[in-house]
Amino acid sequence: MLVRSALPSVLRGPQRDAGRLTGAALRRRAPALLGAALALLLGCSGAAQAPAARPARVVKTPPGQPKAPEGPPLLPAQVIAELEGEDATPYFARRGDEALLLYAAGGRLRTRVIGADGAPRGDLVDAGPVAADVPVAALRAGPQGYIAAWIEQIGGSRAVRVLALDPAGKPVAPASPVAQTAEEITWLDVLPNAKGALVLWEMPREDQGGVAQGDVDRVDVVMTVVAQDKGAAIRPTAPASVARDVLGWHAVATARGAAVALVLPPAARPPTAQGKPARKAEAEDAADTEKLGSIALLEIDAAGKVSAPVAVSPEPTAQIDLEIAAVGGRYLLTWTDERDIDSAVYLAAVEPGGKVVVAPRQATPPSGEQALVSLVAPSAGGGRALLAWEDQLRPRDGGVEAGGAGRLIHLASVGPDGALGAERAALVFSASGPPDLAADGDGFAAVTLAPARLKAARDAAAAPPIWPTFVRFGPDLSVRAAEPVRAAPFAATDGVPYLVRGLSCHKGACVTLASAAAGAGPQQGGAGKASSAAGARAPLALVSLPVRESAWRAPAFRADKAPPPRATAVRALAEGDHLARVAAAELDGGAALAAWVTYFVEGASDAAPRGQDLSATLAVRAASPGGLGKVNVLSQKASSLGGVAIATAPPPPADPKGKGGASAGESVIAWVARERGETQVYVTKVDATGAKLAQKKLTTAARKKKGGAASEASDVAIAYDGAGGFIVAWVDTRDGNAEVYAARVDRALNRTVPDRRITNAPLDAAEVQIAVRGQEAWLVWSDARPAGGAAGAGGEATGDVFFARLDAKTLQRIGDESRLHASPEHSRSPVLAPHEGGVLVGWVDEPAGEDAAAGGGSAARGGSAARGGPAAGGSGGRAWLVRLDDGGAVQGAPVAVAGPDGTPVSSIALACDEVCRGVLASAPGDSVVLSAFSLAPGEAAAPALKQLAWLTGSASQDVSPVFAGRSGGSLFFADDAVSGSGRVRWMTIAWP
Repeated sequence: MLVRSALPSVLRGPQRDAGRLTGAALRRRAPALLGAALALLLGCSGAAQAPAARPARVVKTPPGQPKAPEGPPLLPAQVIAELEGEDATPYFARRGDEALLLYAAGGRLRTRVIGADGAPRGDLVDAGPVAADVPVAALRAGPQGYIAAWIEQIGGSRAVRVLALDPAGKPVAPASPVAQTAEEITWLDVLPNAKGALVLWEMPREDQGGVAQGDVDRVDVVMTVVAQDKGAAIRPTAPASVARDVLGWHAVATARGAAVALVLPPAARPPTAQGKPARKAEAEDAADTEKLGSIALLEIDAAGKVSAPVAVSPEPTAQIDLEIAAVGGRYLLTWTDERDIDSAVYLAAVEPGGKVVVAPRQATPPSGEQALVSLVAPSAGGGRALLAWEDQLRPRDGGVEAGGAGRLIHLASVGPDGALGAERAALVFSASGPPDLAADGDGFAAVTLAPARLKAARDAAAAPPIWPTFVRFGPDLSVRAAEPVRAAPFAATDGVPYLVRGLSCHKGACVTLASAAAGAGPQQGGAGKASSAAGARAPLALVSLPVRESAWRAPAFRADKAPPPRATAVRALAEGDHLARVAAAELDGGAALAAWVTYFVEGASDAAPRGQDLSATLAVRAASPGGLGKVNVLSQKASSLGGVAIATAPPPPADPKGKGGASAGESVIAWVARERGETQVYVTKVDATGAKLAQKKLTTAARKKKGGAASEASDVAIAYDGAGGFIVAWVDTRDGNAEVYAARVDRALNRTVPDRRITNAPLDAAEVQIAVRGQEAWLVWSDARPAGGAAGAGGEATGDVFFARLDAKTLQRIGDESRLHASPEHSRSPVLAPHEGGVLVGWVDEPAGEDAAAGGGSAARGGSAARGGPAAGGSGGRAWLVRLDDGGAVQGAPVAVAGPDGTPVSSIALACDEVCRGVLASAPGDSVVLSAFSLAPGEAAAPALKQLAWLTGSASQDVSPVFAGRSGGSLFFADDAVSGSGRVRWMTIAWP
């Protein structure tokens, strides 16, 4: 984990789950703290840890590293001290061209001045006694030298002490006691100003008014004013309250005193009506709400006068990861906000005095769930700050340029107006917490933990070592230099230190502190082999991070120069239950309608009120570049197995008198309702906003059977017939096994062709899809009928994709059905993409398992996303692509497309205009990744894949991706949020 150890600002408040967050933890995400801290080591270590809520910003090199590559030179470094074990934390503060090192050894505080060249100046200085148990300390440059403060644990009490040091690191007077209490003190920091400093600390509140708060942590912020005349000892004032009962806080030093940003708790919830206990879901929602708050700002002058808080973002939607920085004479505030479905990084700007000059707004284009990483103030004299954030839907490793796997931290500069620069960078970080970031003149610097690869390395399969690595960025965020942090004092471990901390830059020179494991001197020991012997020492070196030519591949790159295809925005349309199927259709003006049906297991939910018959939820929402429409719930009696499909018709023509024409097209949604245990196909007409205009039952088949299971309707599909009506296809078991049926309705939803059985095979059909070409309707589906030699293990039929042509007016078959590709695997999830020369058909082949022929060959049905859990897709396999010409004949051999690195494919979406485009969902490991590809006319080779995003849901789901329109610019799909709820997402894609 990486942590800044000496900064002029401090993030405070309850900090939980600061690692790589999953589940509900991300929604309460708080990044690691700014300020000096103890080392929190990754893996097994005997080092003392900071308080549980306070992870420190320290990079620990993982043990068991591969051998270092030969050749590249080491970085310049000088040993400046020896620490008594890894638990001894050094503190480092700059003052002009010099700096001061502070650490504890043998029960005494030690200081040492460091010159501009990084070399020690003079001998170590004994700065006085210090308690054995000091969990948190801070060191800052002040007007007369330096000011240090720390928390001592003395028996059952906590104490705060402050010490003034002259520019040579010598104490001006003995340390002054500031406060002592039996209550917990969890953090503190020193905020220097022109007349002295403010020392702020926090004290957690365990209960409010005698009512336990559970995991809703709140704190009080307390301060003392430290005044210092020239050459005189400091005079701390009595402790005074800054803020009480806050969720989080962050402070920045100013010449006038300090500015403190607060996350205020929401107003108290009203008691449950009539004393009835709340439902579990309601209680969980209420608990989540209590962990969010509103944003306020207050100022403290040098004399300790606290201003009234000013509301910056009054909505109680902010997470507690609030940060503040002084930029261009303003205060810039940023935090993770949940006012919309997806959490997003928000920014606001406030003038000194409290005037909000930039109202809260989303900092970046929507990209799914986001989390703030950090905000880095510019160098002295102005400039731009650096905003760092993480997208939960993102490419994991940044491709070849990034140099390997890891979290991808996004970087952008930001000015006092809160506007982000156009240049974007991405930084790989192979650990939890935030990377160490600092202003570097007009650019920035970072120390990260990332795979270390040489530019000339050819063996991409060899696992590279994970080492602390520095990166220096120019003002346009281009990478100026990057190398692993390796130096001669750590020769025993290939030059790689055990811990790295305290990145700082001054006048174009950057340095970081690095230390070996205790007992691992220059010629002994190794990373991860810390000695536990009494008196074991760890060499501490100051390592220079120069801008020079390097043979190492940088773990960072300019993200705004990534070639298409790439996701340009990702938004959530809905949140709630898990999803079984998503459908979409294109409207005029770049708008689209998305419809979805949730996953519901009959009898497994107690959500329905007594006396009501509820099943899955069917809903629709309009999405356009101008924003999102209202969520229209069409039914709560839908069948998950039925799926959902949507088709759009152009506006009807006006009559000869100019009346009757609609101003916009109408869309019809096909779905399956479950009422009193029976399923029937329904069609619902909606307008461009998704509002219901009309609805009719399409089928009236008798479903109940004596002595057997009732028949079912499932897997609906629909297409506009080009003549003012719609053709609906579905799978039906009314005649025993599952067969494909079709019907035709006019614009008023009246049936013009009644139910017609299309297939007649001995085993089951599933997942029918439909497209209309001229006067014909083309159907594809998965069918388990056996074929000569095309069977799975043991000779069972496993399912292949079939194709049929119908007369669009009568729905009579034109010619015979045809099998598009015979395979011993289970072919499922077919899709159709019409284009000028014919149709592109795609599907997924997955290995036939034990249940491939269960139920008399029902494997074809088992591939349906609604049948295996919330959009479950099975183990997956390869995708196949087949071209059909205008007559429905197969053109060329089928093309197989595997997921990235051969990972199994779970689903596919296709769209064709002049070029065919597709998106594969595949499951490498325990996650789902979306990858894009293009296929030019006549192209027969397997297309190259480009990663679009890693999803937050598990690998067990088939995300049901579907394009709206023929351009492939809008993709809709299902996903699970980090919190675990189901979400419908809309991704816009830029193609070459």
